[in-house]
Amino acid sequence: MKIVSFEINDYNPIKHLHLENLGNTVIIAGANGSGKTRLKQSIVQTLQGQSLIDMTIGATRKEERDEKYFNGDTLQIKRGVKNPILENYINSRKYSSSGYVGSLVQIDSSRNVETLKYSAVNWLGGDPDDQETATNFYFNSFSNRWSNFMNYIHQKAAARDKKLADELKKNPKNGEQIIVDYPDPLEKYKDIFATLLPGKQLQDINPASPKEFHYKEGQGPILPFKSLSSGEQEVVKVVFDVVRKDIRHSVIIVDEPELHLHPTLTFKLIETLKTIGDHTNQFIFLTHSADLISTYYSTGDVYFIDNSVTGANQAHKLSELNHSHSQVVQLIGQNLGLFAVGKKLIFVEGENSSLDRLTYHAIVQRIIPDAKIIPVGSVLNINTLSTIEEQIRNSIFGIDIYMIRDRDGLNEKQIEDIERNGRVRCLRKRHIENYFLDPEVLLKVTEKLYLNIDTEFTIESISSEIKSIAENSLNFNLLKNTKEYLSLNHFFKVPTVKAVETKTCDVIKNELTKGVKSSINSLTSG
Repeated sequence: MKIVSFEINDYNPIKHLHLENLGNTVIIAGANGSGKTRLKQSIVQTLQGQSLIDMTIGATRKEERDEKYFNGDTLQIKRGVKNPILENYINSRKYSSSGYVGSLVQIDSSRNVETLKYSAVNWLGGDPDDQETATNFYFNSFSNRWSNFMNYIHQKAAARDKKLADELKKNPKNGEQIIVDYPDPLEKYKDIFATLLPGKQLQDINPASPKEFHYKEGQGPILPFKSLSSGEQEVVKVVFDVVRKDIRHSVIIVDEPELHLHPTLTFKLIETLKTIGDHTNQFIFLTHSADLISTYYSTGDVYFIDNSVTGANQAHKLSELNHSHSQVVQLIGQNLGLFAVGKKLIFVEGENSSLDRLTYHAIVQRIIPDAKIIPVGSVLNINTLSTIEEQIRNSIFGIDIYMIRDRDGLNEKQIEDIERNGRVRCLRKRHIENYFLDPEVLLKVTEKLYLNIDTEFTIESISSEIKSIAENSLNFNLLKNTKEYLSLNHFFKVPTVKAVETKTCDVIKNELTKGVKSSINSLTSG
């Protein structure tokens, strides 16, 4: 089964929350006090038969569609109305051989286990997985389940030892085969432990003397489980708890998966959980982690609980927000600490100390104060970013990406193609420095720097000087423009001209033309 939609009203602090068309991985985010834990409680209690919220449950197996259960693809639950079909279905979940299919698993945020009480194993008690599992086994609190797990694994190891002894007594010659037939129940947990915490190995347990786990790192000494960091302990406990049963077609709700965990461990925990049951389970993660929101934003099933809303739906689907929701986007950033939310990231050519970056920054401070200028070096990096900017925007919530590049030797058609997606803009002048070659701007500079004390500068005199500089650098610019155009549009050796300052424009053109012809001839001749 899976939850297709739900609606909750007046369940303090939640006023009105409605989510629909839910997928297999749902992230519900909100600040502390927004009602995430209360939401979890309402879902758990509704599935236990108290009907605190409206909910649509979808069938994910043929059995659930049968007449004796849902009698169709969905089951409707109404707030305050007892639902005998749901009650009958949940109570019919009888599990054996470590199975757990079509039910609920809750992992609450209170995962600290102060003390563990170890029971002496019953050597005649048999394999605990041969016993029937309670229908509400995973409805209980996590801390109680962990205490249960530690006694369970020691009892299971004892049952295996008893089976080995019995079989060896019957046929001592087949010892190796008997060990294969009755594998160590701790092996799968050892493998998981090594995957979650690379370099660390879970040690064997002694069922005759139940106690906490031990591990070692590399060739180091054997250490107690409690010497792991709190985050490492927690991720091991959560995963061990849920892999104990073969959970399938169930709803798994995790409250604050990031609690006590480094982001890397959080992602490892979530991705490990998602593999349980061959991807047949639905996961609902309740969080205020900016890392989780940014990572799973592209899945489309990421929601934010807006405390400021009264009357309307408090759930905002992040993938549907746009510029018209700027206030909501800013609120999300303030509540969840998303550094980039509501930001316009403008990538420009140059380095941090370059004129490009300083100029753009000064402009942005005045007209787009919420934008951030990010220099990325050469124009090649701008080109790379422009090819993947859509994927970046769709993967990281709340940002707008833009790029500005120099015109260089581009023609109008090339500029039109580059600017087509609306995210890249080319300067109308060759470089940003060219914008300073303006008589009015330069006159203000002379006044600001008191350069006109000895010499009287005017717009006319500055214009004349700029023209003179242009005329004197015409040869150099002719060569530079031609070389840039050729390197941008063709793939052959670009010719050069030496001592351009001593030659006329016609001579330079002629030498460049000869050089191009020579390069073409070299290519065509093999």
